[in-house]
Amino acid sequence: MKILILLVTALMLQSGAGDYSTMIKEARDCFETGRHEQCDSILAELRGMKLKRLQRRKVCTLWLDNTYRTGNYEDFLDALHSKYVKRNLDHTDYVHWNAISTVPPMEVTRTDNSVLLPLRTIGPQENSLYGTNVSVNGMPLVGVIDNCATDYCSISTELAEQLGVRPIGMKVRYNSNRRAKAYIGVIDSLSFGSLVIRNALVSVSDNLAAIQATHPFDIIIGGNVLYLVGDIIIDNENETITFSEETLNLAQNVFWAYETHDYYVEGCLDDHDITMLFDLGNTSTNLGPKYYERFPIDSTYVEGTGTRQKVDRSWTSKVYIIEKARFELCGTVLELPDVPIYLQDYGAGRRYDGKIGVNALRQFRTVVFNTRKLYLQLND
Repeated sequence: MKILILLVTALMLQSGAGDYSTMIKEARDCFETGRHEQCDSILAELRGMKLKRLQRRKVCTLWLDNTYRTGNYEDFLDALHSKYVKRNLDHTDYVHWNAISTVPPMEVTRTDNSVLLPLRTIGPQENSLYGTNVSVNGMPLVGVIDNCATDYCSISTELAEQLGVRPIGMKVRYNSNRRAKAYIGVIDSLSFGSLVIRNALVSVSDNLAAIQATHPFDIIIGGNVLYLVGDIIIDNENETITFSEETLNLAQNVFWAYETHDYYVEGCLDDHDITMLFDLGNTSTNLGPKYYERFPIDSTYVEGTGTRQKVDRSWTSKVYIIEKARFELCGTVLELPDVPIYLQDYGAGRRYDGKIGVNALRQFRTVVFNTRKLYLQLND
């Protein structure tokens, strides 16, 4: 009888642990899709449960992120100074969040509903990035647009000193399996014409030197800022970029991954279903290794060496280049006969099949996206 009771108890505990994990996942899904009140409600319920230490840490981090991201500054401070967070959050994370608490949430002001700026080509035409003119703390700069840049904008240590960036703490940043030490600072104002963002957090490091040698820019405009500016309209034909408060309310066809401001779009490549990462910080378009077998090497792709570049680094590697591809994304069909599509191994565990980079996006007449409302429109 005792053995039976122990078995039933063990099963109940396992079932409960599974429910907790499901609830944490549901809370994160609510946060990622902008359902912040529902996220807060689930987290409140989780804080009243008996969780494992790692689960409690996840609840703490999500609670802080949810209140800070939504601009509920007083609620954020209440959460940060609560006994629950002080008891359960990892000490390093607590130091990080405590430093961030000294900075009010980012604030957006604009005198015009729509801001039109020149679209700048950063780097050589065949291997370029999107950029535009910005002003940081009153200094005119060139910014490169990168929705996957991390939770922060990025600048060099030297420029941070010139701008008077105020450091608020140290952080170890991970990017493409590279570990780089950087500190987090705050800039008082980041301006796109009449659109001004105050209290923007930036990652400050010397990791940009390699890409800045071939792509001259001053600051990476990262996901934390792009999340706030409304519709972003890149007009390749007229070489302009627009930040519009009057959003188009397009059908949602992109989803946002919580930790890195990654956005994905479903589509087809030569009649095969694909999930592609929408990556403005990637000069090239590439696919994972499972596509090797779908394209016969004698007629469709060739072996070669390619120079790959992202906004914070560049490298040369062996690649297979598809000479012609037919994409269907967001209801738009695009033939790409002259744009190299690299086949390269990403490693295990990726949630997407490839990346749509700037070289493919330049083939569209306009690219419209809104990272808060989670939509993307590609017009040919």
